[in-house]
Amino acid sequence: MDELLPNPDSASGAPPTVRMSFFARLLNVFAIPGDVFQDVKTSPKSVANWLIPILISAVVGSLSAIVIFSQPNIQQQIKEAQAKTFDQQVKDKKITREQADQMVAMTEKFTGPAMMKTIGVIGSSIASFVRVFWWGLVIYLIGQWFLKVRIPYFKAVEVAGLSIMIAVLGAVVALLLVVNLEKLTAGPNLGLAVKDFDMNSKGHLALGAANIFSFWFVTVISIGLSRLAEVPLARALFLVFGYWVLQEFLLIGIGMGQMAL
Repeated sequence: MDELLPNPDSASGAPPTVRMSFFARLLNVFAIPGDVFQDVKTSPKSVANWLIPILISAVVGSLSAIVIFSQPNIQQQIKEAQAKTFDQQVKDKKITREQADQMVAMTEKFTGPAMMKTIGVIGSSIASFVRVFWWGLVIYLIGQWFLKVRIPYFKAVEVAGLSIMIAVLGAVVALLLVVNLEKLTAGPNLGLAVKDFDMNSKGHLALGAANIFSFWFVTVISIGLSRLAEVPLARALFLVFGYWVLQEFLLIGIGMGQMAL
């Protein structure tokens, strides 16, 4: 529900300011993000705007890791992908077959189901915090460097926190696809069109990064930037999408393409 708060101008006959409740912001960010971020901009600081979405993201990510790495077919795909990577290194004469066999034996100790679940839970929890504060920094720096507008950092973090709910929904959809298609790389992206998705292929990783929820998330972040900086949405979209595309290609280029998915 929305809340009516006292307005300093009420003595002069101005209507009271209508504020969204936290849960209204959490839901409305999917449908009317512009209104949500305008409310965030004019409201007092709220830790809940970024902390609760982070916790929700961490819980969903942790459950996804547990479910995904409990699937026998997924476990087998991970082993096959690792073996394929080492076989390629042997073929390229970077390592010997004996070294490859030793590496396979070593990685199997660290990629068992229990270990993968543990890494997934810890990794998703850390990633949830990092993602929100990183995107808050991106909004803040774009405002400072390109728009010449000083945006309070924690207001930017609030925008990033509420926006991450888009990514949470995307994670749920990705989990359903992985479980139903029994394919580790399944997701709402162009990579679904690739029959044998190769995690070592930069082209495949680029297709995997073309995720509908990533586009949605970046669009919502752009709307938040537009409202905080009071600039046209088109300008904010150009800057944020430009940064995002550069980020994805950089991750793929330096061999960290899995983070781009």
